[in-house]
Formats: sequence, C-alpha cells, structure tokens
Amino acid sequence: MCGRYATGNTSWEQYRAWLNLTGEPPRSNLEPRYNIAPTASAPFAMEADGERVLTFGRWGIWQPWMEGKRLSTFNARAEGLESSRLYAPLLAHGRCLVPAMGFYEWTGPKGQRQPHFIRHASEPLLVFAGLCARAMKDGEPVTSFTIITCPANAQMAPIHDRMPAILDAPAREAWMGGAEPQGVLEPWAGALEIYPVRPLKREDGPHQVAPMA
Repeated sequence: MCGRYATGNTSWEQYRAWLNLTGEPPRSNLEPRYNIAPTASAPFAMEADGERVLTFGRWGIWQPWMEGKRLSTFNARAEGLESSRLYAPLLAHGRCLVPAMGFYEWTGPKGQRQPHFIRHASEPLLVFAGLCARAMKDGEPVTSFTIITCPANAQMAPIHDRMPAILDAPAREAWMGGAEPQGVLEPWAGALEIYPVRPLKREDGPHQVAPMA
C-alpha cells in the first residue's frame, strides 16, 4: 500500500517534463510537501478539454453514494479495478498520473514501527498510476484521486507485499492512452533507493525524508 508520500520541492518545469503536461500551470501554489496523508490535497495530472493538466485534488476517491460509509479509497488494488463498482467506471474517463519524490512504508511491531522512505535510485521523481473523479457535494465540486497499488517487487518485498504502480515514460503514455491495466500496472522493474527515516510527525519539511543517522 501507500499511506504517506512526498512531492518534495518539485518545480512546475519538472512536473511539465515528467508528466508531459500541455496545459497551463495550476492556480494553486506548488509548495514543497514531504508528508502527504490521505484526505490531503495534492497535485496530479489528468486529461481535460484535450490538454494534460496539473490539478489538485483530495487524496482518496469520493463519490456521492459513499456519503456516511467508512471506505478506504486512497489506494486501489490493480488486480480488482475492472470488477470494482467504484473504480471500473473511472478506467474509461478518469485515469491520472500522481507525481512523487518518494513514498513511505513501515516495518516492525505495533508501537515500534520504523518508517522507510522509498525513492527512485537515480531520478528526482516517481510517477504513480492513479484514477480520479469529480463530483458535487453540497453544491461544490469535489475533485479526488487514488493511487493504484500492485504486488511488491524484489526490493520492496522485505518491507511490504504491496507498492504503488510506478510508471516509466512509455507506461505513462500507455496508461493515459487507455491501455489494458494488466499490461501496464506491473511491479516496478527499475532500481529504488530505500532507507530508514525518523518517525513521521504532523509537521512537514525536508527533514522528514532525511536518512536516519
């Protein structure tokens, strides 16, 4: 799974290049983020009016029929997308790309959980496959997204049995172009850097991703 992640101090120019954006910069401030949690607002790329744009949305899909239900929607398993009442309709018109400097995962027993930060071994960003939705709530539009997960690769397996579906450049275009999920949402074949970090607090800052001494 992926329960926390960071975008770091990523610039508009980096987002534009990595996500192949064609639209204008978002109105929201691209402030550095190192501790993004479910329900927080975060940037992602989607198709809108023939352009690929960077927008902001709630991390965790929301739809009107979910009101009052306790559902976890910040991650979506790749294996069940096509049979899901929530996610299957979004495969046709709600695919998106979620940029990240890296993500966190924990090991160890309850009360002694050790966070690890996972990032690309040689590049500044990872790009996750996602799904997004737009709906109305109390007369106001709500934009939301989820990060798709797949089985862990060999590097991640000692940490967790799941990981975000990370896409390289060709896979990003295939995903956004409507390719079958089974051919795109595979365990990442590239190299990752994984290291322990200090326990996450409610605060946000670059110290969150610093290797633990």
